[in-house]
Amino acid sequence: MIKRLYNKKISGLGLAIFRIVFSLILFCEVIKLNYFRHLIFDKIPFVTPAEIDFGTPLKIWMIALIFMMVGLFTRLMTIINYLLTVILIGSINTYEYHMFYTYLGMSFLMLFLPISRNLSLDRLLLKYKYSNTRFLYSPPKEVSILCYYIPLFIGVAFVYLDSIFYKFQSIFWTKGLGVWFPTSLPFTNFISITNLLDQKYIMLFMGYLALAFESIFIFTFFRKKWKFPLLIIGLGLHLGILICYPIPYFALGMCSIYILMVPVSWWERLFRVNKKPAKLIFYYDGECPLCNRTKITIQHFDIAKRVDFRTVQYYAEQDKLLKDISADDLLDDIHSVKNRKVYKGLDTYIQVFNAITYLRPISWILRIPGVYHLGKVVYQFVAKNRNTERCTEENCGYTPPSLPPDEDQFKILQNYTLKDLKISLISIGLVLIIAIQVLVSYNSIGAKGGFEDTSIGKRINKISDAIEKRSKTYAGITHHAVFLDSHFREYNHIISIAYLDNKGHEIWLPIIEKDGTPGKYLSGPIWTKWSFQVSNNVINQDNLKTGIRDFTAFWAAMNNVNLNDAKFIIKVKKIDTVPYHWEKGFLLKQMNKPWKDVGTAIWTNKEFSVQIPEIETL
Repeated sequence: MIKRLYNKKISGLGLAIFRIVFSLILFCEVIKLNYFRHLIFDKIPFVTPAEIDFGTPLKIWMIALIFMMVGLFTRLMTIINYLLTVILIGSINTYEYHMFYTYLGMSFLMLFLPISRNLSLDRLLLKYKYSNTRFLYSPPKEVSILCYYIPLFIGVAFVYLDSIFYKFQSIFWTKGLGVWFPTSLPFTNFISITNLLDQKYIMLFMGYLALAFESIFIFTFFRKKWKFPLLIIGLGLHLGILICYPIPYFALGMCSIYILMVPVSWWERLFRVNKKPAKLIFYYDGECPLCNRTKITIQHFDIAKRVDFRTVQYYAEQDKLLKDISADDLLDDIHSVKNRKVYKGLDTYIQVFNAITYLRPISWILRIPGVYHLGKVVYQFVAKNRNTERCTEENCGYTPPSLPPDEDQFKILQNYTLKDLKISLISIGLVLIIAIQVLVSYNSIGAKGGFEDTSIGKRINKISDAIEKRSKTYAGITHHAVFLDSHFREYNHIISIAYLDNKGHEIWLPIIEKDGTPGKYLSGPIWTKWSFQVSNNVINQDNLKTGIRDFTAFWAAMNNVNLNDAKFIIKVKKIDTVPYHWEKGFLLKQMNKPWKDVGTAIWTNKEFSVQIPEIETL
């Protein structure tokens, strides 16, 4: 079956768009990690720094992701991205959140996927490498359908499969309250949807829909008739997460993987060549390698084919507008025709950029006085040097290399090709990944009919734990127990902090807003840290004090507050625990609960002290 799927080739446009979108989302996440790097990595933010300055590797990571987005040196950049993903987030413990595993898994797969075959500068470099004035090389655009299925299988289907083992053990989820109950707590709300939460049957429907959707996904996502409804439901659920919860990059990251379920024909229709006549006729020297590279470059970016390329040698004499221009001038300077008007040199390039819609801003910039004149100087310099002796393949000494061999013709052994080797490695890799996920998910299953108490069951349990420690760090294969009863059961408090300035005014830190919803700091890993490590439903006093120390130190440094003498007020909003049944108006009632000052945190000469009682006793 793997061989059959490998041999089924489809357009790689969807895979390229996945590369761009996923890299962009990870780039935004890295920007956030860079902003909070002192909070995440320092022993005490800005007071006792980390042994390593993480700013430099984070910036290198951002550069690698930009290169991945544009598809330049893609293979090398995926290696750098994977290594930095493992080093910088694979080892994070207290700030970990679920999207980190997806970043690890997808970054691992990108090492092997042909993600640069479309919409990439690497494709342009291949055209340069193998093309000449008599032959234009067009690198392959198609990829195996496995390149779409495998990321969906590992990044979505396995996640859902493991997740439902937990959800079917959850009272909330089995009662249809899986969407309602986590959204009914103020500190989980990014945008509060109180009116929608008050619609009982909509909430029950959404809860059961999510449960059913995750249950069947692994068995149906590859079936053609199921793709569209699964795509709509999956995108809808994750866009709902984007709206409701303070984990935007988790929602967007999962949506980026769903791009692989979009029918390839849709992308082909979107990038289909416009049938309208070209806006600009571009005349070039057909015998000049430099001119041919210019043509290749423009055609690479001219997706809609709005520029029509014609050689001076064969077409110029047919254009009446060029009859008064000598052949030498046409060969020495680039000319173009648009709306019966002739353009020359830099003006031709301005018209080229204007014809390609998404590059039009460049044409506007080049028209600016000063920029235009500088551009003409640069163009004349290049033209003058080229004019010294016309550059043909003979006098430039350019010899195009032989084309790369096809994978099914490249022999490794007498009857064993490179293609056969790839199929074998994919088969072995998939079997290994499936085996690892099955072993990891063994511990996700609750009661196993007593098998867990047998010697074999206990041995498998130990193997599962040992494998999960490594697979989570290097491939993102782990348990997926998220938004369950255990996270919110008995969660009856929200903790916030306010700074007391010299005039006695309180300045709320951007951790929790006055209505109990997350502040500007709390999203993604920072939200999970505050909500489930610093606070949590059962509070660990040491974690609480350490968290207050770190967040106040970070905020103070970012707001120029001197820690030689700074006082913070610790506030608590007591809320009701979420009931095991739907209740109208529950969220709004919790948001209106009052705050109570319960303790103080003081910095004196950069030494921290805190006085705070047991929250559960308040």
